Amino acid sequence: MRYSKLIAAVLLMLFVSGCSLFGGGKPGVGEEVPQATAPLDEEGYGKVELLVAVSGGELEAPAGVAVSSEGDVYVSDDARQVVLRFPQGDLKADPISIGSEGSSLGQFIHPRDLALDDSGNLYVLDDGNSRVQFIPADGGTSRQFGRRDDFVSYFSLQDGYDEPLSALAVDQEGNVYVGVSGANYDITSNAIIKFSPQGERLWEVRSMLEGDIDILPFTWPDAMVVDDDGTLYITHGANGVGKIFVLPQKDGQPDKEGAYQFGLIGKGPGELMHTPGGIALTQDDDVLVADTYNNRLQLFTKDGTLKAMYRLKGSPTAEFDQPTAVSVAPDGSVYVVDKGNKRVLQLRLLPPSEG
Repeated sequence: MRYSKLIAAVLLMLFVSGCSLFGGGKPGVGEEVPQATAPLDEEGYGKVELLVAVSGGELEAPAGVAVSSEGDVYVSDDARQVVLRFPQGDLKADPISIGSEGSSLGQFIHPRDLALDDSGNLYVLDDGNSRVQFIPADGGTSRQFGRRDDFVSYFSLQDGYDEPLSALAVDQEGNVYVGVSGANYDITSNAIIKFSPQGERLWEVRSMLEGDIDILPFTWPDAMVVDDDGTLYITHGANGVGKIFVLPQKDGQPDKEGAYQFGLIGKGPGELMHTPGGIALTQDDDVLVADTYNNRLQLFTKDGTLKAMYRLKGSPTAEFDQPTAVSVAPDGSVYVVDKGNKRVLQLRLLPPSEG
């Protein structure tokens, strides 16, 4: 009896102190949980864990993806003219459908890029209607940024081109940034336009590879993200050119002196082909780029230093076929629209281990 009481007392002390008889109990307060890493392979590619792959069913032509701070996943469908919401990021659950085909508020024609603000409000690049739609999280009335007449100068009706909106981002203050692509690559104007939360056009930066350039030459801005400081990271390129255009702001205006680009043309490490179709910021403040025409993801620091590349070689699913939109979830997993395979993937990209 005496020994059993002694053993019980020892066990109680261990429990209260947070220890484990088997070693490896939960970390103490303030103690960091080690992040899983993996060595790069001989070609510089990191390890990818495939969590979910979804195609067919509700998804006909996934185009954009965004993840809320609560973990809800939104996917736009370019063929069905709707946005699908997957609560808690469960891609295998029945999604909630938002919108329908049409031109009224709450309807879409070719919805593409998606963005969410800190309050969970949804922004949809409604390309066929030449506008961005704001859909409030509380179920209130939708409204729009821009209209068809605002973008007519970018149309080329002789080429049948009248859907120039190509990229979308929203900052912490609710300002909306829209990328606009010209019809004919490097010989027509492209632009980045900033709207206030009330829909007022605040500034517009225009460029082409041959001709007038406001800051730096860029063309076909196809994806965009903005960080907490208001710096924009924009993918662009055409005719083989693939680059990341970094545009800081000073007092809410474009900082021309601080603007720069990174990325070389090619298929090697850190190189980009044509127009990268997706970009996101990771929890480590790195820049994740969907290198669409090299069928891979690439991870850069903000100054353009390559950290790792990722592909699906060796995983139990088909390789990437033109990955486009990417979004990073609160748990660090990455959602990717794999356009050519008409599917959405949830992946975990393991950071490269040191040494």
